[in-house]
Amino acid sequence: MDKVTADLPAQFVSTAEWNLPTDIFLADPAFNKSQPIDMLRENLPLLVDSVFGWVVAGSAGLASSTSQQPSCSVVAVSMITLEESVERFWKTEDLATTDNYSVEERRCESFFTSTVARTHEGRYMVRLPRKPDFAIMLGESEATARRRFELLERRLQRDSDLKAEYHKFMREYLDLGHMKPVKPRSSDDTGCYYLPHHPVFKDSSTTAKVRVVFDGSAKTSTGFSLNESLCVGPVVQDELIDTILRFRTYSIALVGDIAKMYRQVLVHPDDTSLQRILWRFSADDPIQIYELLTVTYGFAPSSFLATRTLQQLANDEGAPYPFGSKALRKNFYVDDFIGGAQTVEEASKLRTELGELLAKGGFDLRKWTSNRLEVQKGLREDQIGKQSTIEFVPHETIKALGIN
Repeated sequence: MDKVTADLPAQFVSTAEWNLPTDIFLADPAFNKSQPIDMLRENLPLLVDSVFGWVVAGSAGLASSTSQQPSCSVVAVSMITLEESVERFWKTEDLATTDNYSVEERRCESFFTSTVARTHEGRYMVRLPRKPDFAIMLGESEATARRRFELLERRLQRDSDLKAEYHKFMREYLDLGHMKPVKPRSSDDTGCYYLPHHPVFKDSSTTAKVRVVFDGSAKTSTGFSLNESLCVGPVVQDELIDTILRFRTYSIALVGDIAKMYRQVLVHPDDTSLQRILWRFSADDPIQIYELLTVTYGFAPSSFLATRTLQQLANDEGAPYPFGSKALRKNFYVDDFIGGAQTVEEASKLRTELGELLAKGGFDLRKWTSNRLEVQKGLREDQIGKQSTIEFVPHETIKALGIN
Protein backbone atom coordinates (compact mmCIF):
# COMPACT_ATOMS: atom_id res chain seq x y z
CA MET A 1 0.00 0.00 0.00
CA ASP A 2 1.12 3.58 -0.56
CA LYS A 3 0.30 4.29 3.10
CA VAL A 4 -0.02 1.62 5.82
CA THR A 5 -1.86 3.76 8.39
CA ALA A 6 -1.89 7.21 9.97
CA ASP A 7 1.28 8.55 11.59
CA LEU A 8 2.13 6.60 14.76
CA PRO A 9 2.24 6.84 17.67
CA ALA A 10 -0.73 9.21 17.63
CA GLN A 11 1.11 11.42 20.15
CA PHE A 12 4.46 11.68 21.82
CA VAL A 13 5.26 8.71 24.13
CA SER A 14 7.48 9.28 27.14
CA THR A 15 10.11 6.55 27.61
CA ALA A 16 11.60 7.98 30.80
CA GLU A 17 10.52 4.96 32.90
CA TRP A 18 11.31 2.28 30.33
CA ASN A 19 14.96 1.86 31.35
CA LEU A 20 16.17 1.38 27.76
CA PRO A 21 19.78 0.10 27.58
CA THR A 22 22.17 2.84 26.56
CA ASP A 23 24.60 0.56 24.68
CA ILE A 24 22.26 -0.58 21.91
CA PHE A 25 21.64 0.77 18.39
CA LEU A 26 17.98 1.54 17.67
CA ALA A 27 16.76 1.07 14.10
CA ASP A 28 14.49 4.11 14.75
CA PRO A 29 15.90 6.29 17.53
CA ALA A 30 12.76 8.49 17.32
CA PHE A 31 10.29 5.59 17.57
CA ASN A 32 8.33 7.37 20.35
CA LYS A 33 7.58 10.42 18.18
CA SER A 34 4.59 10.52 15.82
CA GLN A 35 5.85 9.64 12.32
CA PRO A 36 4.87 7.74 9.11
CA ILE A 37 4.75 3.94 9.55
CA ASP A 38 6.30 1.26 7.29
CA MET A 39 5.32 -2.01 9.05
CA LEU A 40 2.82 -3.20 11.73
CA ARG A 41 2.64 -5.38 14.93
CA GLU A 42 1.16 -5.35 18.56
CA ASN A 43 1.37 -5.82 23.14
CA LEU A 44 3.98 -4.85 25.65
CA PRO A 45 7.07 -3.16 24.19
CA LEU A 46 9.78 -5.62 23.12
CA LEU A 47 13.37 -5.16 22.01
CA VAL A 48 14.03 -7.14 18.84
CA ASP A 49 17.49 -7.57 17.32
CA SER A 50 16.53 -7.29 13.62
CA VAL A 51 18.68 -7.13 10.49
CA PHE A 52 18.08 -3.36 10.57
CA GLY A 53 19.24 -2.98 14.19
CA TRP A 54 17.43 -3.10 17.54
CA VAL A 55 13.69 -2.43 17.20
CA VAL A 56 11.15 -1.43 19.87
CA ALA A 57 7.76 -3.05 19.21
CA GLY A 58 4.48 -3.46 21.13
CA SER A 59 1.99 -1.54 23.23
CA ALA A 60 2.92 1.93 24.45
CA GLY A 61 0.56 1.65 27.47
CA LEU A 62 -1.17 4.98 26.92
CA ALA A 63 -3.66 4.54 29.82
CA SER A 64 -4.03 8.27 30.40
CA SER A 65 -4.40 9.15 26.74
CA THR A 66 -7.74 10.39 25.42
CA SER A 67 -6.95 8.65 22.13
CA GLN A 68 -7.50 4.89 21.94
CA GLN A 69 -5.60 4.44 18.66
CA PRO A 70 -3.07 1.59 18.90
CA SER A 71 0.61 2.57 18.68
CA CYS A 72 2.74 0.29 16.53
CA SER A 73 6.32 0.24 15.30
CA VAL A 74 7.41 -2.89 13.43
CA VAL A 75 6.85 -6.58 12.58
CA ALA A 76 7.56 -9.67 14.68
CA VAL A 77 10.40 -12.16 14.40
CA SER A 78 9.67 -15.88 13.83
CA MET A 79 11.80 -18.56 15.45
CA ILE A 80 13.34 -21.02 12.97
CA THR A 81 15.84 -23.86 13.28
CA LEU A 82 19.37 -23.76 11.92
CA GLU A 83 18.42 -26.22 9.17
CA GLU A 84 15.49 -24.02 8.12
CA SER A 85 17.73 -20.98 8.14
CA VAL A 86 20.32 -22.65 5.87
CA GLU A 87 17.57 -23.85 3.53
CA ARG A 88 16.17 -20.31 3.28
CA PHE A 89 19.65 -18.98 2.55
CA TRP A 90 20.19 -21.32 -0.39
CA LYS A 91 16.73 -20.58 -1.78
CA THR A 92 17.53 -16.87 -1.60
CA GLU A 93 20.94 -17.30 -3.22
CA ASP A 94 19.71 -19.63 -5.95
CA LEU A 95 19.72 -18.02 -9.40
CA ALA A 96 16.24 -17.62 -10.78
CA THR A 97 15.75 -19.26 -14.18
CA THR A 98 14.02 -16.77 -16.47
CA ASP A 99 13.83 -16.66 -20.24
CA ASN A 100 14.80 -12.94 -20.31
CA TYR A 101 12.35 -12.45 -23.17
CA SER A 102 10.76 -9.10 -23.90
CA VAL A 103 6.97 -8.83 -24.11
CA GLU A 104 7.15 -9.03 -27.91
CA GLU A 105 9.54 -12.01 -27.84
CA ARG A 106 7.32 -13.87 -25.39
CA ARG A 107 4.34 -13.18 -27.63
CA CYS A 108 6.33 -14.58 -30.58
CA GLU A 109 7.12 -17.76 -28.67
CA SER A 110 3.48 -18.21 -27.67
CA PHE A 111 2.35 -17.53 -31.24
CA PHE A 112 4.79 -20.12 -32.59
CA THR A 113 3.73 -22.89 -30.22
CA SER A 114 0.02 -22.25 -30.91
CA THR A 115 0.31 -22.12 -34.72
CA VAL A 116 3.14 -24.49 -35.72
CA ALA A 117 1.95 -27.58 -37.62
CA ARG A 118 3.38 -30.53 -39.54
CA THR A 119 2.57 -32.05 -42.90
CA HIS A 120 2.00 -35.77 -43.38
CA GLU A 121 5.63 -35.93 -44.57
CA GLY A 122 6.85 -34.52 -41.25
CA ARG A 123 7.82 -31.06 -42.50
CA TYR A 124 6.99 -28.11 -40.28
CA MET A 125 4.66 -25.26 -41.29
CA VAL A 126 4.80 -21.91 -39.49
CA ARG A 127 3.01 -18.56 -39.46
CA LEU A 128 4.68 -15.15 -39.76
CA PRO A 129 4.36 -13.29 -36.42
CA ARG A 130 2.75 -9.91 -37.09
CA LYS A 131 2.88 -6.80 -34.93
CA PRO A 132 -0.44 -5.52 -33.54
CA ASP A 133 -0.50 -2.59 -36.00
CA PHE A 134 0.48 -4.74 -38.97
CA ALA A 135 -2.54 -3.83 -41.12
CA ILE A 136 -1.87 -0.12 -40.65
CA MET A 137 1.90 -0.33 -41.11
CA LEU A 138 2.02 -2.33 -44.35
CA GLY A 139 1.29 -0.33 -47.49
CA GLU A 140 1.62 -0.78 -51.25
CA SER A 141 4.88 -2.35 -52.43
CA GLU A 142 4.48 -3.60 -55.98
CA ALA A 143 5.68 -0.39 -57.69
CA THR A 144 9.00 -0.45 -55.83
CA ALA A 145 9.50 -4.16 -56.52
CA ARG A 146 8.74 -3.67 -60.22
CA ARG A 147 11.19 -0.77 -60.55
CA ARG A 148 13.96 -2.71 -58.86
CA PHE A 149 13.25 -5.80 -60.96
CA GLU A 150 13.69 -3.76 -64.13
CA LEU A 151 17.07 -2.54 -62.85
CA LEU A 152 18.07 -6.12 -61.97
CA GLU A 153 17.05 -7.38 -65.40
CA ARG A 154 19.22 -4.77 -67.14
CA ARG A 155 22.14 -5.81 -64.93
CA LEU A 156 21.67 -9.46 -65.85
CA GLN A 157 21.59 -8.58 -69.53
CA ARG A 158 25.05 -6.99 -69.18
CA ASP A 159 26.57 -9.97 -67.32
CA SER A 160 25.89 -13.32 -68.98
CA ASP A 161 27.63 -15.36 -66.27
CA LEU A 162 25.64 -13.70 -63.51
CA LYS A 163 22.47 -14.16 -65.52
CA ALA A 164 23.12 -17.87 -65.90
CA GLU A 165 23.73 -18.31 -62.17
CA TYR A 166 20.70 -16.21 -61.23
CA HIS A 167 18.43 -18.15 -63.56
CA LYS A 168 19.83 -21.41 -62.22
CA PHE A 169 19.03 -20.35 -58.66
CA MET A 170 15.48 -19.29 -59.51
CA ARG A 171 14.87 -22.41 -61.60
CA GLU A 172 15.92 -24.57 -58.65
CA TYR A 173 13.58 -22.59 -56.38
CA LEU A 174 10.73 -23.35 -58.73
CA ASP A 175 11.64 -27.00 -59.38
CA LEU A 176 11.96 -27.78 -55.67
CA GLY A 177 8.49 -26.40 -55.05
CA HIS A 178 9.77 -23.53 -52.93
CA MET A 179 7.79 -21.01 -54.99
CA LYS A 180 4.82 -21.08 -57.33
CA PRO A 181 3.24 -18.71 -59.89
CA VAL A 182 0.05 -16.94 -58.75
CA LYS A 183 -2.48 -14.47 -60.07
CA PRO A 184 -3.16 -11.14 -58.32
CA ARG A 185 -6.10 -11.39 -55.91
CA SER A 186 -7.40 -7.92 -56.76
CA SER A 187 -6.35 -4.66 -58.38
CA ASP A 188 -4.97 -3.24 -55.12
CA ASP A 189 -3.55 -6.50 -53.72
CA THR A 190 -4.43 -5.50 -50.15
CA GLY A 191 -2.49 -7.59 -47.63
CA CYS A 192 0.24 -8.51 -50.12
CA TYR A 193 3.92 -7.63 -50.08
CA TYR A 194 6.21 -7.69 -53.12
CA LEU A 195 9.85 -8.47 -52.38
CA PRO A 196 12.65 -6.90 -54.40
CA HIS A 197 15.57 -9.31 -54.87
CA HIS A 198 19.24 -9.14 -55.81
CA PRO A 199 22.33 -11.39 -55.99
CA VAL A 200 25.00 -11.84 -53.34
CA PHE A 201 28.31 -13.59 -53.99
CA LYS A 202 30.10 -16.11 -51.79
CA ASP A 203 33.41 -17.27 -53.21
CA SER A 204 34.10 -19.55 -50.22
CA SER A 205 30.96 -21.60 -50.80
CA THR A 206 31.47 -25.14 -52.09
CA THR A 207 27.91 -25.25 -53.46
CA ALA A 208 26.33 -22.05 -54.85
CA LYS A 209 28.59 -19.10 -55.63
CA VAL A 210 25.60 -16.81 -56.27
CA ARG A 211 22.63 -16.60 -53.93
CA VAL A 212 19.45 -14.60 -54.43
CA VAL A 213 18.49 -12.49 -51.42
CA PHE A 214 14.94 -11.22 -50.96
CA ASP A 215 14.69 -7.73 -49.46
CA GLY A 216 12.10 -7.62 -46.70
CA SER A 217 13.41 -4.21 -45.62
CA ALA A 218 12.15 -2.38 -48.72
CA LYS A 219 9.76 0.40 -47.66
CA THR A 220 6.08 0.37 -48.64
CA SER A 221 3.90 3.41 -49.37
CA THR A 222 3.35 3.96 -45.63
CA GLY A 223 7.07 4.28 -44.96
CA PHE A 224 7.22 0.93 -43.20
CA SER A 225 8.76 -2.25 -44.58
CA LEU A 226 7.53 -5.81 -44.07
CA ASN A 227 10.38 -6.44 -41.63
CA GLU A 228 9.26 -3.47 -39.52
CA SER A 229 5.72 -4.87 -39.50
CA LEU A 230 6.76 -8.35 -38.29
CA CYS A 231 8.04 -9.44 -34.88
CA VAL A 232 11.69 -10.53 -34.78
CA GLY A 233 11.35 -13.28 -32.16
CA PRO A 234 13.83 -14.33 -29.44
CA VAL A 235 17.20 -16.05 -29.86
CA VAL A 236 16.65 -19.73 -28.96
CA GLN A 237 20.13 -21.15 -29.60
CA ASP A 238 23.23 -20.78 -27.43
CA GLU A 239 25.54 -17.83 -27.94
CA LEU A 240 28.27 -18.26 -30.57
CA ILE A 241 31.08 -18.06 -28.00
CA ASP A 242 29.44 -20.86 -25.95
CA THR A 243 29.22 -23.11 -29.01
CA ILE A 244 32.85 -22.49 -29.99
CA LEU A 245 34.22 -23.00 -26.47
CA ARG A 246 32.23 -26.22 -26.05
CA PHE A 247 33.64 -27.45 -29.35
CA ARG A 248 37.16 -27.22 -27.87
CA THR A 249 36.29 -29.80 -25.20
CA TYR A 250 35.82 -32.70 -27.65
CA SER A 251 38.64 -35.06 -28.61
CA ILE A 252 36.79 -36.00 -31.80
CA ALA A 253 35.67 -32.98 -33.78
CA LEU A 254 32.53 -33.18 -35.92
CA VAL A 255 31.18 -30.41 -38.15
CA GLY A 256 28.32 -30.19 -40.65
CA ASP A 257 25.51 -27.95 -41.83
CA ILE A 258 21.87 -28.24 -42.86
CA ALA A 259 21.22 -27.85 -46.58
CA LYS A 260 18.89 -24.91 -47.33
CA MET A 261 17.65 -24.93 -43.74
CA TYR A 262 15.23 -22.00 -43.98
CA ARG A 263 13.66 -23.41 -47.12
CA GLN A 264 12.87 -26.73 -45.44
CA VAL A 265 10.32 -24.95 -43.23
CA LEU A 266 7.00 -24.23 -44.96
CA VAL A 267 5.03 -21.01 -44.52
CA HIS A 268 1.29 -21.27 -43.97
CA PRO A 269 -0.75 -20.50 -47.14
CA ASP A 270 -2.43 -17.55 -45.35
CA ASP A 271 0.96 -15.81 -45.17
CA THR A 272 2.55 -16.60 -48.55
CA SER A 273 0.96 -13.49 -50.08
CA LEU A 274 3.49 -11.55 -47.99
CA GLN A 275 6.28 -13.30 -49.92
CA ARG A 276 5.52 -12.29 -53.49
CA ILE A 277 8.22 -11.63 -56.07
CA LEU A 278 8.28 -10.51 -59.69
CA TRP A 279 10.25 -12.69 -62.10
CA ARG A 280 10.54 -14.01 -65.64
CA PHE A 281 13.08 -16.26 -67.31
CA SER A 282 12.91 -14.39 -70.62
CA ALA A 283 12.58 -10.70 -71.41
CA ASP A 284 10.12 -11.73 -74.16
CA ASP A 285 7.67 -13.09 -71.58
CA PRO A 286 5.37 -10.98 -69.38
CA ILE A 287 6.52 -10.41 -65.81
CA GLN A 288 5.06 -13.16 -63.64
CA ILE A 289 4.04 -12.98 -59.96
CA TYR A 290 5.36 -15.79 -57.75
CA GLU A 291 4.83 -16.56 -54.08
CA LEU A 292 7.62 -18.05 -51.97
CA LEU A 293 6.28 -21.01 -50.01
CA THR A 294 9.01 -21.47 -47.41
CA VAL A 295 10.72 -19.41 -44.71
CA THR A 296 12.58 -16.69 -46.57
CA TYR A 297 16.12 -15.55 -45.85
CA GLY A 298 16.07 -11.78 -45.26
CA PHE A 299 12.87 -11.59 -43.18
CA ALA A 300 13.01 -10.27 -39.60
CA PRO A 301 11.56 -13.43 -37.96
CA SER A 302 13.17 -15.98 -40.31
CA SER A 303 16.07 -16.88 -38.03
CA PHE A 304 13.71 -17.39 -35.09
CA LEU A 305 11.26 -19.46 -37.13
CA ALA A 306 13.96 -21.76 -38.53
CA THR A 307 15.96 -22.26 -35.32
CA ARG A 308 12.83 -22.58 -33.19
CA THR A 309 11.65 -25.31 -35.58
CA LEU A 310 14.87 -27.24 -34.89
CA GLN A 311 14.16 -27.00 -31.15
CA GLN A 312 10.60 -28.17 -31.78
CA LEU A 313 11.90 -31.15 -33.76
CA ALA A 314 14.12 -32.11 -30.81
CA ASN A 315 11.07 -31.90 -28.52
CA ASP A 316 8.80 -33.88 -30.85
CA GLU A 317 11.13 -36.62 -32.10
CA GLY A 318 14.21 -36.52 -29.87
CA ALA A 319 13.39 -39.24 -27.33
CA PRO A 320 14.83 -42.18 -29.38
CA TYR A 321 17.96 -40.14 -30.17
CA PRO A 322 19.65 -39.07 -26.90
CA PHE A 323 22.93 -38.02 -28.56
CA GLY A 324 21.23 -36.37 -31.51
CA SER A 325 18.55 -34.46 -29.61
CA LYS A 326 21.07 -33.00 -27.14
CA ALA A 327 23.33 -31.89 -30.00
CA LEU A 328 20.36 -30.38 -31.86
CA ARG A 329 19.59 -28.23 -28.83
CA LYS A 330 23.15 -27.29 -27.83
CA ASN A 331 25.55 -27.57 -30.78
CA PHE A 332 23.90 -25.60 -33.57
CA TYR A 333 24.44 -22.00 -34.54
CA VAL A 334 21.68 -21.26 -37.07
CA ASP A 335 22.28 -24.03 -39.66
CA ASP A 336 25.85 -24.93 -38.65
CA PHE A 337 26.51 -27.96 -36.46
CA ILE A 338 29.81 -27.75 -34.59
CA GLY A 339 30.21 -30.47 -31.98
CA GLY A 340 31.91 -33.77 -31.33
CA ALA A 341 32.55 -36.53 -28.80
CA GLN A 342 35.33 -38.13 -26.77
CA THR A 343 35.60 -41.36 -28.79
CA VAL A 344 35.23 -42.39 -32.42
CA GLU A 345 32.34 -44.69 -31.47
CA GLU A 346 30.43 -41.88 -29.75
CA ALA A 347 31.10 -39.48 -32.63
CA SER A 348 29.85 -42.03 -35.17
CA LYS A 349 26.70 -42.64 -33.12
CA LEU A 350 26.16 -38.89 -32.79
CA ARG A 351 26.48 -38.39 -36.55
CA THR A 352 24.01 -41.20 -37.28
CA GLU A 353 21.44 -40.08 -34.71
CA LEU A 354 21.62 -36.43 -35.72
CA GLY A 355 21.15 -37.27 -39.40
CA GLU A 356 18.16 -39.53 -38.71
CA LEU A 357 16.55 -37.06 -36.31
CA LEU A 358 16.83 -34.12 -38.71
CA ALA A 359 15.49 -36.22 -41.58
CA LYS A 360 12.23 -36.65 -39.65
CA GLY A 361 11.66 -32.94 -40.04
CA GLY A 362 12.70 -32.85 -43.69
CA PHE A 363 16.21 -31.50 -43.00
CA ASP A 364 19.36 -32.82 -44.69
CA LEU A 365 22.62 -32.59 -42.73
CA ARG A 366 25.62 -32.50 -45.07
CA LYS A 367 29.24 -31.27 -45.43
CA TRP A 368 30.34 -33.66 -42.68
CA THR A 369 33.95 -33.23 -41.59
CA SER A 370 35.97 -34.64 -38.72
CA ASN A 371 39.55 -34.95 -37.50
CA ARG A 372 39.03 -38.73 -37.59
CA LEU A 373 38.19 -40.23 -40.98
CA GLU A 374 36.55 -43.29 -39.38
CA VAL A 375 33.64 -41.08 -38.27
CA GLN A 376 32.75 -40.42 -41.91
CA LYS A 377 32.54 -44.10 -42.81
CA GLY A 378 29.38 -44.89 -44.75
CA LEU A 379 28.76 -41.37 -46.01
CA ARG A 380 28.30 -40.62 -49.69
CA GLU A 381 30.89 -38.37 -51.29
CA ASP A 382 28.33 -35.57 -51.71
CA GLN A 383 27.70 -35.66 -47.94
CA ILE A 384 31.34 -34.95 -47.08
CA GLY A 385 32.41 -31.33 -46.80
CA LYS A 386 36.10 -31.58 -47.67
CA GLN A 387 38.32 -32.88 -50.39
CA SER A 388 39.84 -35.58 -48.21
CA THR A 389 37.63 -38.65 -48.31
CA ILE A 390 40.19 -41.42 -47.96
CA GLU A 391 43.17 -39.60 -46.48
CA PHE A 392 43.92 -36.09 -45.27
CA VAL A 393 45.14 -33.54 -47.80
CA PRO A 394 48.12 -31.55 -46.42
CA HIS A 395 47.21 -28.01 -45.28
CA GLU A 396 43.53 -28.47 -46.08
CA THR A 397 41.31 -26.39 -43.80
CA ILE A 398 37.60 -26.32 -43.04
CA LYS A 399 35.80 -23.09 -42.19
CA ALA A 400 32.94 -23.18 -39.69
CA LEU A 401 31.32 -20.23 -37.89
CA GLY A 402 33.98 -17.95 -39.33
CA ILE A 403 36.89 -19.98 -37.95
CA ASN A 404 39.37 -22.06 -39.97
